[in-house]
Amino acid sequence: MDISLALKNPGQSYPFETTVEVEPMIVLDDPVRFDSVCLKGTYTGAGESVRIEASLEADVESRCALCLEPVKTHVEATVDVSFYKTPDPEDADAYPLDGYRIDIQPMVEEALVLELPMRFLCSEDCKGICHICGANRNIAPCTCQEGGERQNPFSALRELLTEDEEV
Repeated sequence: MDISLALKNPGQSYPFETTVEVEPMIVLDDPVRFDSVCLKGTYTGAGESVRIEASLEADVESRCALCLEPVKTHVEATVDVSFYKTPDPEDADAYPLDGYRIDIQPMVEEALVLELPMRFLCSEDCKGICHICGANRNIAPCTCQEGGERQNPFSALRELLTEDEEV
C-alpha cells in the first residue's frame, strides 16, 4: 500500500479501503480459508512513522471441531498499528516501512487469526462423530454405544493399575 502522502504531510489523515488476498492457513491444526477480506480506515503520517486505524472484515471457512463438516462464519476486527522506518525489534506491534510503501499482509493475517473462535462448531448442539464407527451423529443415529460399556482406549492401562501384582 502506498503511504507517500502521509509521509509528505505529517498529521494529515487519509482514508483508504482495500481488499486483501489471504492465503489459506493451518490454525491449531485446522485448515482455515479467508474470503472477502476488506480493510477500511485511515492512515496518518507522524514523521518517521505511519499509523493505521481501520476495521477489518472477512468471511472464514473451516471445519467443525466435533463432526468435521464445513463451517462458515464472519469475523470483524479493529486494527490500530504503526509502521516505522526503523522499527524497535523489542516491540512486537511495530511493523516496518519500506520506502513509501507498507506491507499490510502480516498485519491483516495477525488481526484475523486473533479474532478466530477457539473452535469452530457447525451448531451449538452438534453431536459430533462416533469414535467407534466414525458416523456423523448429526445425520444418522449411531447404535455403537447402546447396551454396553463404552470402550475406552485407555482401559488396558486401568487394568494394569488395578492388579495386585508386585512389580
